[in-house]
Amino acid sequence: MNRSDFPKLLSRVQTFAACVAFLLASATVARANPPSIPAGSKLVYNFNVIGYPAGQTYDGGCGGGHRIFVNREAKGAQVLVTNSTSGWDIIDCNATSDHRAVLGTSDVGTLDIYMRILGKPGGNIHICGQTLVDFTSGDTLCLLGTIDLTREKGQSKFSLAPSAMFDASLEDLIWTVDTNKDFRIVQFRVYTRP
Repeated sequence: MNRSDFPKLLSRVQTFAACVAFLLASATVARANPPSIPAGSKLVYNFNVIGYPAGQTYDGGCGGGHRIFVNREAKGAQVLVTNSTSGWDIIDCNATSDHRAVLGTSDVGTLDIYMRILGKPGGNIHICGQTLVDFTSGDTLCLLGTIDLTREKGQSKFSLAPSAMFDASLEDLIWTVDTNKDFRIVQFRVYTRP
């Protein structure tokens, strides 16, 4: 190499170094947790509950265990939450029509579950954990809590879900799910605690 080639080589090395630095910075940002999830939390599992057209039965695949389908305008759709020895998994993704989806969970006591609703503004999902009807008053009770999300305009943020609704370590649980015509998707993310 002669001396006149050195400035060109130096310029190329500097450009290459800048590109590598940019790529590393981008990769770090992409792996960062969303703002409402504490730093140091590690993603263990994620899944989506997806609105499927009203009155239609889903007959496709489960997408590698990361989605559950429920009809839009569903009234009383069901998801069975069961204890899994092999970690979190969607065992049956179909909660459309009269079919019951199955979600396997584990180690809920050591994890945090976050959720957020996306899609059309006005979309709503209401999930009742362990439904019981009070025979005296006729009221429907949700023994383990509820998830009630409505899509507002603007950016949707993750919030903490009631962990009791996912803890099937003692017995299987039933979710009763109601949606409206604008419901599209809820994301669930399961994290270890920092």
